Amino acid sequence: MKKKMLAMLLAVTCVMSAALYGCSSAQPETQPSTTAAQQTQPQTTQAPVDQSKEIVFAASRDQCPGEEDAYYAIMTLGIWEPLIAKGEDGKPYPALATKWEHNEDSTVWTFHLREGVTFSNGTPFNADIVLANFDRMKKGPFSSSFYGLNIDTLYPGLVSYEKTDDYTVVLTLSEGQPLLDYTMVNYGSAMFEPSCFADDGTFNGFAIGTGPFVVKENVLGQYCVTERNENYWGTPAKAKTMRFKVIPDADIRYSALRAGEVQGLCDLGAISPAQAAEIANDPAYNVSVGESTITHFLNVNGGSFPFDDVRMRQGLSLLLDRKTIIDGFFNGYGIAAGGFLTYASPFQTEQPVVTDPQKGMDLIRQVVGDQPVELKFLLPSVDVNRYPYQEVAEYIQSLLENIEGTNIKVNIQTLDWGPCKDEMKAGNYNMCLKIQGLPSANPLSLFKGFMYTDGGTNIAYGLGYHNDQVDALIDEASACLDVARLTEIYTELQQIAAQDLPNIPVLYSQEVVASSSKITGYQAADYALIGLTQVCWAE
Repeated sequence: MKKKMLAMLLAVTCVMSAALYGCSSAQPETQPSTTAAQQTQPQTTQAPVDQSKEIVFAASRDQCPGEEDAYYAIMTLGIWEPLIAKGEDGKPYPALATKWEHNEDSTVWTFHLREGVTFSNGTPFNADIVLANFDRMKKGPFSSSFYGLNIDTLYPGLVSYEKTDDYTVVLTLSEGQPLLDYTMVNYGSAMFEPSCFADDGTFNGFAIGTGPFVVKENVLGQYCVTERNENYWGTPAKAKTMRFKVIPDADIRYSALRAGEVQGLCDLGAISPAQAAEIANDPAYNVSVGESTITHFLNVNGGSFPFDDVRMRQGLSLLLDRKTIIDGFFNGYGIAAGGFLTYASPFQTEQPVVTDPQKGMDLIRQVVGDQPVELKFLLPSVDVNRYPYQEVAEYIQSLLENIEGTNIKVNIQTLDWGPCKDEMKAGNYNMCLKIQGLPSANPLSLFKGFMYTDGGTNIAYGLGYHNDQVDALIDEASACLDVARLTEIYTELQQIAAQDLPNIPVLYSQEVVASSSKITGYQAADYALIGLTQVCWAE
């Protein structure tokens, strides 16, 4: 069956912020009073919905990775909040900081804090809290299941942080950072109540935040339980208790939803495209599609044959019919990717998506000729359990193995992410499908990570990419004080990436989540301040 599907696809080739639902308890039915007989009929009322009953979600990974994680919990749980959030346009938006400004050379930034906010344990949020969080950041860097926390990356050249009053904090940097607020978005400025920090900067017990929910129980690898923060400064959550189970296997997650064991599937790759299609028109379920910061990349080993030749990278990119991949394997949930930055970035310059199988095969033939070539294609198991990566890999395998005049063999191997990353760093691979999100609204860290010669991801993924012009542009961007010039640099880097293909963009994700119709208010959401607050029982 797989071979028939691949043959069909090859033929085609060659030719979270959430939308909100109301969630109020049912109101007394209103009877028209047109006759005396009708007026004498007994009035009926519907009992209010019990919102204290636990709502259960399933995810492929821990939503609260715990004390060793830089953030303890994923942002969408609503445990903690940042100083600066991301607006619908992808740009910085007020959260615990209501406004901010900087001096002419962007070396001094002043943040005005939201008043009247308390943490879930009753501690007031103020400037002293912010300073304590910076004290904690200095003890890092800290790793995370989401995005790492490194003060040197987030706040380059930070000289001092001090308060001028109880609700004003001033950051001074040695060099100007005109896009500091972009870098601080979401995970870049997470705030916690300092009593939950251990001496080394990790967590000592549950994380304590200002968000609409609090952590009540957490068993790593199994589940976490959150409850409504009754003292939340904003709009309170409607449901009282939520449980988030860890179910790595996509089929088991789906079965749990169908069996009523869970009411919703959450986080990246919550439900497979095929499963979503199966229940999309079933009134017993709700399927929601939302924007995402995720790009699916085909990372390649540019440090060794054959992907050290740009023609091989270009050829494979031309060979990929992204529409076939999206429609055939992702059930239409996705956008064809032609460039390095996703549509969720405010700095994206859209790059053309070009499919030209004949030219692609010609370029690959120029590189490999008729010599036997064996390619090692790695798949991280964590992503195989979230996305149809096995099917996509087999499609790419068939494309490469069926190029006339070549002798290419592709071996697909699924590994846990740790061993997979070890193999990549050592250069013991040729291709690897992997997702990448936006750590902030400033893409400089992504450019530097993937495209800079000494970039952390470039080295960790064994990409082997080097371009003197790119290095010079990234060095210039790191010291640039002019936002207009920075935008020009980011555009130029995207154009170079589209030609050099340090990795090959396949598709920009559209996240798909699902829930039972017994709950309402649950929608696919890019990281948002309100998140799960609108979720509640519908009946």
